[in-house]
Amino acid sequence: MNFRDSEFVEGLLLEDGFRKAGSFDKADVILFNSCSVRKHAEDRLFSNIAELAALKKKNPQLVIGLMGCAAQNYSDKILEKSPLVDFVCGPGNETDIPAIIADIMENRCPVIATNKVNDKRPEFFPEYRSSSFKAYVSISEGCGNFCSYCIVPYVRGRERSREAKDVIREVKDLARRGFREITLLGQNVNSYGGYKILKKGRSKGQGLIKLLTELNKIKGIERIRFLTSHPKDASPDLFRAMRDLGKVCEHLHLPAQSGSDRILKLMNRGYTSKRYLKLIEEYRKSAPGGSVTTDIIVGFPSETKKDFNDTRRLMEKVRFDGAFIFKYSPRPPARSAGFKDDVPKEIKQERLKTLLDLQCAISLEKNLPMKNKIAQILIDGYNIKESQVTGRTRAGKVAVFEGRKDLIGRFVDVRIESVSPHALKGRIVK
Repeated sequence: MNFRDSEFVEGLLLEDGFRKAGSFDKADVILFNSCSVRKHAEDRLFSNIAELAALKKKNPQLVIGLMGCAAQNYSDKILEKSPLVDFVCGPGNETDIPAIIADIMENRCPVIATNKVNDKRPEFFPEYRSSSFKAYVSISEGCGNFCSYCIVPYVRGRERSREAKDVIREVKDLARRGFREITLLGQNVNSYGGYKILKKGRSKGQGLIKLLTELNKIKGIERIRFLTSHPKDASPDLFRAMRDLGKVCEHLHLPAQSGSDRILKLMNRGYTSKRYLKLIEEYRKSAPGGSVTTDIIVGFPSETKKDFNDTRRLMEKVRFDGAFIFKYSPRPPARSAGFKDDVPKEIKQERLKTLLDLQCAISLEKNLPMKNKIAQILIDGYNIKESQVTGRTRAGKVAVFEGRKDLIGRFVDVRIESVSPHALKGRIVK
């Protein structure tokens, strides 16, 4: 979602007459798009801003802006924390950035723009996309779940869904321009509410299913993905739609966060480990060749060895294709920031390593059956040093193989010759 926001603002500035600078020292404007989900990201952010002190001294007219979740969370306190910053812009105010920059260039006065966090973003999107063949499409903003560790409802506001007709119009335009793969974005895509005729509660997940059905009809689009699903709102109906809609890829990202029911309750996740395992069972019935990835937090306040072992056992039962695993850190104003952060750092690190090692072994085992098989890959990257291209299977697995840069954006068939936990390696089938 942050990538799409950066792309959106970049498009706004290009349409306003700016062009990309080749380096920091040639820039008139430097923007940082921030994330507040983990403290480590914030620490790196402010360190990176501080490194621009010499450049700002050399060029006092340089405009430095901070946008995104940290901007919304700290608002005017940013100017005390990072005096180099000229403006602070929350996610709801991103459309105003060209005007904000123009104001600063003329008046050299700091600007704080964080007053639109719950506003629906205008249906105006620059043509610019960083890719010419795959695109991110936001279908909703914000979140109303209030998981106890998460600050998204505070910095991105309550959930607001775009109307289905607007999403469909955007995707049709992308198809007309030659885009072949889209990824639908939302903090919780399963609760998508862009169809007003569907009543919440009586139609769990039906909004997303209806949207996928309509997008599946659009000529030119060949792959459809979506992020992120919430277990409390995911349903077998969605999994059957993934099976039946030919363009919807067989990859489900379903964050578990923990395997302990006690911790899940403290997290306010709205499901149990038993419910989660049932969902995985239903998904694999509908998409037996599909992949499942997840998010896991270790060291949540009061997490015991038993709680941790419950999470480990969940991972062993599910056998995820991949997992993003993080150490817990308090994120005010999320509710868990008021809990005692009582799991020692060294225990968090030990548990993190245990699960990373476990997932690495599982990922390798999950990839092994791909050996000697042929997979369709959409090429999306090039490594000039290795003369290799990269891409993904329909199930979202990364593939690496020899190829030319001009193959980027094309579908090719690749015979998989070897695998690692993180990638498939092979050769293009002639």
